[in-house]
Amino acid sequence: MASPEQIIQMDGSGTETRAKKSVKFRGGLRFISSLLLPLALGVFTIVITFQQQSAAKQQRDDDREASQQQRDQEKQEAGLLRKQEEYLDKQRYQNGRFDAYIKEMGKLLKENHGEIISSKVAITLARVQTLNIFRQLDAQRNVHIIRFLYEAKQLTDTPENRSLDLSAAELFDIDFRNASIKKKLLHNLSLTGVFLTNATFIDLEMEHISFADTEFDIANFSLGRINHGNFSFTIFHNANFSYTRLNNVDFSSAKLFTLNYSSANILNAVFNKVSVRNINFSFAQLVNVDFSSARLENVDFSYALLNNVTFSSTSLTNVNFSHAQLFNVKFSSANLNYANFSFAELVKADFSGSQFMNVNFSYTLLSNVQSTIRFLQGIIILTSL
Repeated sequence: MASPEQIIQMDGSGTETRAKKSVKFRGGLRFISSLLLPLALGVFTIVITFQQQSAAKQQRDDDREASQQQRDQEKQEAGLLRKQEEYLDKQRYQNGRFDAYIKEMGKLLKENHGEIISSKVAITLARVQTLNIFRQLDAQRNVHIIRFLYEAKQLTDTPENRSLDLSAAELFDIDFRNASIKKKLLHNLSLTGVFLTNATFIDLEMEHISFADTEFDIANFSLGRINHGNFSFTIFHNANFSYTRLNNVDFSSAKLFTLNYSSANILNAVFNKVSVRNINFSFAQLVNVDFSSARLENVDFSYALLNNVTFSSTSLTNVNFSHAQLFNVKFSSANLNYANFSFAELVKADFSGSQFMNVNFSYTLLSNVQSTIRFLQGIIILTSL
């Protein structure tokens, strides 16, 4: 058993050991603290440096983007200015050419007392100059050229005064309302053998006009009136005659592709020997109209009124007469393939000598029809009584 002195000595030794350990621990902490502070400062410095570099890079990117935007804007403004200058130069050039043409034509008219046709030299010069100016000017100025020639009576074809020959002229986007009187009347106009693209005649009243042998590619005659018009040997692609009144109009030997005559009023018209495809006559009124010796394909006469209309010796393929009224209509010697007369009314119709294939007469009202029908191998042949 240890004596009290030994116990005291052992306690003193333990206390001394703990004190030494405490001193070492505090020293270690001070050492670690002395290391952490520079490390934290280093990390902070690195973070700040990265942030500054990132901010500097962002600033450079923003500066480059701003510079690029400014260059693009300046380039765009320069391009717009260049286009504006080009447009003004073009306008000045066209105005100059227009003025020069008017002066030259005015001189020719004055020298020939208003009758260019009386001089072969004058008429040749007038034709060449006019065809040339049409190629150089835009639609707005070309319609003023037409208006000038029209008012000078150089586009009027009468026995006393022949029209200036402008055949082969190509005219685009011409609004003939701007060439008419008060944008309403257009009488005694002759433009034969020309090419018209996107021509407008809406709501015009036209009389004694001639577009014979002319080719139309998109034309609008809707809501207008045409009295004594000559469209013979004309070619139409995509034309609108809806709600138009046609009286004494000649379409003989014309080629009509994709036309709209819906709700039109057609009186005393000639369509003989025409070639027709994709035409709409629905709800139209046709009185004294001649389709003899024509070729009709994909034509719609539904709900139309036909009075004294002739289809003699005509080829009709895929033609729709459903719900139509036909009075004194002649189909003599006609060839009808895939025709539909369902719900139609036929009074005094003449089918003598005609041949039918796949024709629908369901619910059709027939009265005084000058034919009999018999079937032969799926073909309906109508033989005169």
